[in-house]
Amino acid sequence: MTIYSEHFWVVAVYAGAFDGWYRGGMRTHVAGALKLKEPGEVHRGVRVHAPFTIQGASFSQETMAAAAAALGLRGPVHFKAPGFGVGERATRLAFAMHAALVRPDVPELERATRVTETLSEILGGDSGPGAMRGGQRAPRAVRLARAFLHDSRADKITLDDLAAHARLDKFHLVRAFRAEVGLPPYEYLTHLRVAKAKELLQRGASVAEAAQTVGFYDESQLHRHFRRIVGITPGSFSRSFGGPVRKSQHRPSSARAKAAHSMHERTRPQ
Repeated sequence: MTIYSEHFWVVAVYAGAFDGWYRGGMRTHVAGALKLKEPGEVHRGVRVHAPFTIQGASFSQETMAAAAAALGLRGPVHFKAPGFGVGERATRLAFAMHAALVRPDVPELERATRVTETLSEILGGDSGPGAMRGGQRAPRAVRLARAFLHDSRADKITLDDLAAHARLDKFHLVRAFRAEVGLPPYEYLTHLRVAKAKELLQRGASVAEAAQTVGFYDESQLHRHFRRIVGITPGSFSRSFGGPVRKSQHRPSSARAKAAHSMHERTRPQ
C-alpha cells in the first residue's frame, strides 16, 4: 500500500512489525519504535512480519514551521530522522505524548507540554539565535512561570498562558523549567495541588472537597496523584488526622493510636 502524506506525522508502533519503503530505502518498524512522516513524501508498506498496531498524530505545516522558528531552525522544516528506535528519548517522549492525547482526564497543560517536548526533540535546534536568546532569559522566565503556577494552581492553566506570562516561547520554557526545577510545568503544578490538598485534609475537608478546591479533574485524579506522591491514599491520610471520612466512632486501641500518630509524623508537610 502506497500513501502520500500531506502533513507531518508522528506514528507510534505499539505492536507487531513491518517493513516500509521511504526516501529510497527500506526500514523495519517494530513495537516500541517511532515512525515519522513528512508532507510531500511517499510511504509504501512492503511486508508485514506480525500484525501491527499503530497510533499517529498529525501536525500541520504551519504548526511545525512555528515550532522550528521558535527553536532557531532556518530553512525547510525536517525531522532529525525518519524514525527513532526503541528506548530512545524521542521515542519515549512521543509515546507519552500519544498517551496524553487519548486520555480525557489529562490536563491541557500536560497535553501541550508533552507535544512541545516531543516536537522539540524530533526537530532539534538548540544552537540557533532564538535558542541563545532563550538561554539568556530562561532563569527569569522559570521564576515567573513558577510564581504563576503558585498563584493559579486551582485554575485551568494552558501552556500558552504560562509561556506568555513567563515571556518566553513554550519550547525553551519547557526545556528551561525541566532543567532548573527537575520537573516539567504540569508535574510541578501537580505537586503544588497535592501539597494544598494535604493542608485541606488536615483541616477536615473531605477528599471530594479537596479535589475540587485544588483544581483536579475529579476525586479519582486526586487519589491517583496523591498516592503516587505521598505514598498513601488521601482517604488514609485524612483518617490519620481523624478526618471526616473516618467511619468508626470507638476509641482506638493504644497500638492503633500509636500507628496513627506514626503516620501523622511521616506525612506531616516539611
